[in-house]
Amino acid sequence: MKTFIKYDYYTQAFVAICFVILLVVDVVSLQKGYSWIAYFVMAAFHTVSFLIRIFSKNYAKRISFKIYSAASLTILISLLLIIVFKDNSFITEFLAFVLVIGIPLTPILAICYLIIVHQDYEKL
Repeated sequence: MKTFIKYDYYTQAFVAICFVILLVVDVVSLQKGYSWIAYFVMAAFHTVSFLIRIFSKNYAKRISFKIYSAASLTILISLLLIIVFKDNSFITEFLAFVLVIGIPLTPILAICYLIIVHQDYEKL
């Protein structure tokens, strides 16, 4: 798990830096919305890393990770259930309400996850 934490820290930092650079370039000169693609790439890296950590028996899950897990899983499961139950309007309307609240929080969750990864790296 130590090796994973080390590589994960560098990967997450690299992806976050690339996202910030692309965001600045996109806003300043490109103005094409390419930063959304980078945002979803960063979210994919966070999700894979998160899933590895949550299912690892060797990873000590601190309270900050548990809070992040609850918020992140609520958003991910709501998205999945909307896709699965797209024909049921009651379920999709309720879950859409959850997403309306949750989606604006995702940048904050991304920053929190970077802090968690950094703290784990510092503990090594």
